[in-house]
Amino acid sequence: MKFIALNYNYNLDKMSDIGRNWAYDVYKNNDFISEYSAASYATFIDKNKNSILHLYTDDIDNMKSKLSKYNIEHDRITYMDYSENLKQYDESLNYSFTILNDFINYAKSENEYTVKIDNDLIFKSELPRFDENSILVWKYERLVKNGDIRWGEIKICENVLGDTNFKVYNLGLFGLPANYEKHEAKKVMEDMISVDISDVTDVDSKIYHCCEQTANNWIFHKKNYHVIETHQYVDHLFENKGECINRAKYLLK
Repeated sequence: MKFIALNYNYNLDKMSDIGRNWAYDVYKNNDFISEYSAASYATFIDKNKNSILHLYTDDIDNMKSKLSKYNIEHDRITYMDYSENLKQYDESLNYSFTILNDFINYAKSENEYTVKIDNDLIFKSELPRFDENSILVWKYERLVKNGDIRWGEIKICENVLGDTNFKVYNLGLFGLPANYEKHEAKKVMEDMISVDISDVTDVDSKIYHCCEQTANNWIFHKKNYHVIETHQYVDHLFENKGECINRAKYLLK
């Protein structure tokens, strides 16, 4: 099993442009992002004793420095320089979820199960063994049709899929089988990005900011994947990322 994570220097202005008006309140600045990310990754290494984390980043030295504060097995972190891959987005693309989708497709193994972990997770225990033909997610959220129309998700699904009666799972942790339909998921995501939601949304954006997540959830539904939730093993602190730092203090040297 391959575990992957992406950590890079966010452009918070661009985050705000796609409707994440809370970007500066939640992410604050890039030093804070790398601090809570390191804390999160440290708990992964601590709880998953036999696993290696493949950490892709645009600043290896910075992440090594942040993680050096923690009493963990550092030889189970493999650092990969992802800076060249990120340059293509500097001018032409401002959708962070597209960067994430491309990263998963780039780093995903074609031969073994792959698990993408976000940088705001706290691992409470080791992930269990499971059927590797299944999908791992963090937690069930809702049916698309039961969401707020102002998010834009309902509109993009009506336009692209003609269906809003399927489940949305939070993909803070996302496990994919080796033969997962990643190219189909990318095409659905791109079609969703092309739908202008400005007539329904209240966040001054033309793009629904979670198109990548919704597209993958559609694939789960369409292909009838068995979906396994992992929230009993992992907390996803998406609203209070600084709490990752507090929760990882037990690992500080």
